[in-house]
Amino acid sequence: MNLPSLHPHLTRLRGSGVVVAVSGGGDSVGLLRALHACSDAFQLRLSVAHLDHGTRGEEGQEDARFVADLAAKLGLPFDLGHWRATRSGHFEADARTARYSWLASVAQTRACRFVAVGQTLDDQAETILHRIVRGTGLRGLAGMPLRRRIGDGVILVRPLLSVTRLEIRDTLKTLGQDFREDSTNRDTARTRSRIRLELLPQLAGQYNPNVAEALVRLGQIAAEAGANLERLARDRLAEIRLEASPDRVVLDLPALTRRSQSERLDLLRLAWREAGWPESAMDHARWRRLASLGWSKLSVGAGIEAEVTDDRLILSRRVASIEILSNEPIPLPVPGWAEWDERRIRVVVGNEEICDEWVDLDCLKLPLTIRAPEPGDRFEPLGLGGRSQPLNDFFRGRRVARGDRSSVPIVCDQAGIVWVVGHRIAHRVRLTGNTINKAGFGCDSEP
Repeated sequence: MNLPSLHPHLTRLRGSGVVVAVSGGGDSVGLLRALHACSDAFQLRLSVAHLDHGTRGEEGQEDARFVADLAAKLGLPFDLGHWRATRSGHFEADARTARYSWLASVAQTRACRFVAVGQTLDDQAETILHRIVRGTGLRGLAGMPLRRRIGDGVILVRPLLSVTRLEIRDTLKTLGQDFREDSTNRDTARTRSRIRLELLPQLAGQYNPNVAEALVRLGQIAAEAGANLERLARDRLAEIRLEASPDRVVLDLPALTRRSQSERLDLLRLAWREAGWPESAMDHARWRRLASLGWSKLSVGAGIEAEVTDDRLILSRRVASIEILSNEPIPLPVPGWAEWDERRIRVVVGNEEICDEWVDLDCLKLPLTIRAPEPGDRFEPLGLGGRSQPLNDFFRGRRVARGDRSSVPIVCDQAGIVWVVGHRIAHRVRLTGNTINKAGFGCDSEP
């Protein structure tokens, strides 16, 4: 591994606490050894964190023991977390969210500013190619950023994005440092694994032996172009934006109409983002419909309403219902359902209906109620091993905008929060090997 190539990243970390996420695989072990070798020179305060996803039984437990032993040999503190999937068909997305939320919590507990992960140049190439195959725009082509915020005061960093997997393996061989291979990485049922094991080797063998480097260069060009376009869009948005707040954005309609549809789309995306509204509910079709301006009133998505007047485009956040503003808890029967702010929250027992989450029925302290978040709320989210955190910290980790938090329904029992609707259940009601009776939670947008 070329340690000088890490120097710019390490300079930014100088004098800071860093939680190193280590799975036990070669990349994360290589990252740990590299940071440990440089820790004195850059005054790094390191700790090691490992999250067991509970999918590989004894093999996963062996990974955890391996990482704990390695941390002990290096004289570093070690944190072990446990997470279990609760939704079928959402494993990868849920696992990634749980992992970063847990890592952010560990960093906050250890007063560390940074969390370092071992993604490499090869991972970046796979990410970019994966997005190309699925369909992406300029932002998606940029790949993974070197740094991004994952929690209150916590920054995720990827120091190895300019280092190849082969360089890391060669360095570990020189050091005599072993590591563990995750058997699921060879599972070609997963698209990402097929890209790594089949598509990229085929492209390298038949078209370009340096295809990974070419893809990463494309990502760097896309990132630079995207940054330049965003700077231009900010200048243009400042010219046409008449009003901006977390609840309302007003744009000059004639000025917006004079732009091409692609320019309008970029300006609307930027105005939306700067208002702090969630983008996850907005797919490309919704953005295009909004940018078409071929309507007078439109329910855009994510609780945002749009209206066109003679000379204004008005985007406004839908005001919460009277029940939410009064914050009176609503009983939620088991089984049964209750309406909450134009949503129907339901509970089923003992069958296999499609549900968002499943919990251990015998762990619930009935009765259940639905309410809005309250100041001082604490939550024990699945994935933190039973540790609690302020609900606002959980929302920050999930990147829920401050203005949206009061409208997130909270399902509670007599012991506290059971389900933050649309996000996570509590650790104490999770399914385990001892579960006998299950209850399923669901939320339908329109009752």
